[in-house]
Amino acid sequence: MDVALRYDRGRALAVADAVLRRGIAGTALESELASRGSVRAHRRARQVLELASPLSESAGESVTNLVMRDVGCPPAIQQHEFRDSSGPIGRVDFWFPDQGVIVEFDGLVKYRDPSMRNGRSAEDVVIAEKIREDRLRALPEVRRVVRPVWHDVQAGGRLPSMLRDAGLPVRRAVRTAPAW
Repeated sequence: MDVALRYDRGRALAVADAVLRRGIAGTALESELASRGSVRAHRRARQVLELASPLSESAGESVTNLVMRDVGCPPAIQQHEFRDSSGPIGRVDFWFPDQGVIVEFDGLVKYRDPSMRNGRSAEDVVIAEKIREDRLRALPEVRRVVRPVWHDVQAGGRLPSMLRDAGLPVRRAVRTAPAW
């Protein structure tokens, strides 16, 4: 709760998502919040807890979700699994079925960190990712795949225009983009 009370919403949401992902109940976070901080900090922290999801698998996904909600996108289905005639394709970070849009935060750690590559070279990971995305794009229900990176989800970043260009409803500018 210290992070939710003291830091920007992006960092706070990333921490709240990670805590929920580890199995700590949201009610425990609410109880902790009730015992601390100023009224203004409580309001901000409560907003973060309302958006928090155990389905976000990285800080990048958390911040992407925050920006999408801040610009007025409808809630997405997180970690939706896709299949084609060849079998499972995999999970995507965010799925907007009404618009046929997938949003995949593209963190670079999966390419750079050997422990994340399961013994594969960075080149093999890039090729596998390209094949996966080609399979997703070939599905009739998928119209667009949006792949923001860190600079796209920062203040002044391209994510709102990327979402709009993909056909998602973007009703307003980002009020308070996270600063990492």
